Amino acid sequence: MRKKVYGEYKVEKCPFCGSVATIKNPQGIPVCPAHKNEELENMKCACGSYLDIKEGKYGVFFLCMSCGPINLKKALDINGYPLISVTDL
Repeated sequence: MRKKVYGEYKVEKCPFCGSVATIKNPQGIPVCPAHKNEELENMKCACGSYLDIKEGKYGVFFLCMSCGPINLKKALDINGYPLISVTDL
């Protein structure tokens, strides 16, 4: 990964395939056009409780009732996203 340069912007990645995310799905999560109708379901925290999807000032995040707020990247890592192959579906 290269160093961020002043003036560059963050490139969002699709949690389903890892390509560039240009639109948002019904949950408000940035995804690619191929997955615009897909939703992230049954997202769990490291403690085992389910995560609620929230949208805040800085984008989408998840909320665990016992652990508190969890950012999108960490929640996707815990739940095994992005999906590696079609057999993971």
